[in-house]
Amino acid sequence: MLDEILGVVTAALLPTGSGERTQKHPEAFKDGRVVVFEGCVIGARPYCRPEAAFLHVSLTALAVSPVRETSALARYLPRGGLELVEVRRWRKGDPGPIRKHWDVIECRDGEDVVLIGCDLGATGSIREALQLDTA
Repeated sequence: MLDEILGVVTAALLPTGSGERTQKHPEAFKDGRVVVFEGCVIGARPYCRPEAAFLHVSLTALAVSPVRETSALARYLPRGGLELVEVRRWRKGDPGPIRKHWDVIECRDGEDVVLIGCDLGATGSIREALQLDTA
């Protein structure tokens, strides 16, 4: 429980890679800067990045990295291959790396389910970066 509380506090207080606080990410994102959130991607390859890490999000890309800073360790996810199923809160039964205080973007790639767990408020930026929409 303490781990969950610390996760929420940390997400709210730590600056993103662009020097903006998480709550100010929409302006940075719209200005074309990379914003950083805690998160993970679970599903079939090439999407699977099952450990909790950092999601580096820009207008044109989503990368998963084990570190907050931009680095060569970041692995980019393909754009345009996913179909959005729903955006929701964490549910009992979600895989372990998805934290209870995160939002979940549930997608499909054909028959495969892909889950993107992320800090609150990151879903809009991630949907835009991966070209996900509900239509």
